[in-house]
Amino acid sequence: MSEKRKINILQVVNGFAVGGAELKLLELVKTFQERYPDTYNQYVCGVGQGGALHERFTELGIKTFVFSKKNKFDISQVFKVASLMKAKSIDIIQSTLFYADIIGAMAAKLAKVPVHISWETVSHKQNYMHSKWRQQFAYNWAMKSAYRIVGVSQEVKDSIIEKRKIDAAKIDVIYYGVDLRKFTSEKNTAIKKELRLSDDKKIIGVVGRLDPVKGHTYLLDALAHVIKKLPNLHCLIIGDGPSRSDLEQQALRLGIAPHISFLGFRNDVKDLLSAFNLFVLPSKSEGLPNAILEAMASGVAVVATSVGGIPEVIKDGETGLLVQPTNVDQLGNAVYKILSDDTLHASIVTKAHKLVTDRFSLDGQIEGFHQLYQRSISGKSGKVRDFINREKM
Repeated sequence: MSEKRKINILQVVNGFAVGGAELKLLELVKTFQERYPDTYNQYVCGVGQGGALHERFTELGIKTFVFSKKNKFDISQVFKVASLMKAKSIDIIQSTLFYADIIGAMAAKLAKVPVHISWETVSHKQNYMHSKWRQQFAYNWAMKSAYRIVGVSQEVKDSIIEKRKIDAAKIDVIYYGVDLRKFTSEKNTAIKKELRLSDDKKIIGVVGRLDPVKGHTYLLDALAHVIKKLPNLHCLIIGDGPSRSDLEQQALRLGIAPHISFLGFRNDVKDLLSAFNLFVLPSKSEGLPNAILEAMASGVAVVATSVGGIPEVIKDGETGLLVQPTNVDQLGNAVYKILSDDTLHASIVTKAHKLVTDRFSLDGQIEGFHQLYQRSISGKSGKVRDFINREKM
């Protein structure tokens, strides 16, 4: 009996460090394996570094490859990835993050892979302007050579059009989605006991890598003022990164260290979220942070900066509060306002949860990629269609 050959997909990513884009890729690959086992063969290749997520990909039974770079731009990786593409008869290569975009695009050309999709998870309005001309040239070439580009928000799409001069018709928007089955709006009182926090504490938190672009320093400055008015406030900072030591020292200098807990990387973020009264995201630049959607799905109110795709999720005063990036006074006032007004807090939680349920489900995101892959294959030349649909005995 004959049957259609599976579509071979290679996911190329900068590396396997723990980050928002990498975690979303892990979720995408895992869900595709569960839902479309007879449609796709999936492979994952890291071209920057190893990391904690490598093991989590391999635990799924996914064949993963790591080609560590020997210098800032290791041209040998292009040939290694191209060789992998040929060996696995790759039909679609999808690249995630800057370096993977470049290596993936070059390797796809060399291996004559018919479809290259770039998954763009961050805004380019700031990143592009601060990159060197060589990086800009490489970015532009990679995007122009890609068959399709996927932005995680309309703002990301707009920034690609504006800064890279890419035709809008080439770009799709597939919003991040949340697996609503994993999150609950019921409060988890056990977390406070685990962290040795009294029941009367109001818990705010932030989830993300500790990096200057994430704006943690502005949050700490803001909290130095808010804590004077809300002395029962405690902030959980979840994540790790190069800024950790500086942030710990800043908390000590401001005299708020007893009100701050640096928890590092955690595997139980969904449980921690269920103990939050407020989620804060003080970033200077973002695409569409999944952490906001997870907080909203958990029944947690959100204060965030008006950057990237965030205003597409948060309507100020309705589904959260928005502030300008780096504005300490606005950030502090917003945190105090939402924690001191129970009516506003309850209204925001209700409207935000409904929005995520209606528009930002994981089911919608996965279906979006599935349809994109199918359209990309059927939309190429007849030769490629025959290659994908040929029958085997």
